[in-house]
Amino acid sequence: MKRQFAWFLATCSGLYLLTVGLLPDPLPIIDEVTALWVFVKAMAYLGYDVRKWVPFLGKGKVRETRAPRAVFGRTVDV
Repeated sequence: MKRQFAWFLATCSGLYLLTVGLLPDPLPIIDEVTALWVFVKAMAYLGYDVRKWVPFLGKGKVRETRAPRAVFGRTVDV
């Protein structure tokens, strides 16, 4: 049910961005930003990364995988 709702949100916000979002309106950016945000979040929930096609969104924070601290620099004298 959650995936169906995410598909519904992605479809509605995508259609809004392609059709009604192009018309002039009194608040020029607020509704398009909201629709784009909903679209990106819904597609991310579905497993698609659409941020790479929208240059001003940027990438999310990437976690570094490091070895445990015990491996670096500890020596044991026997």
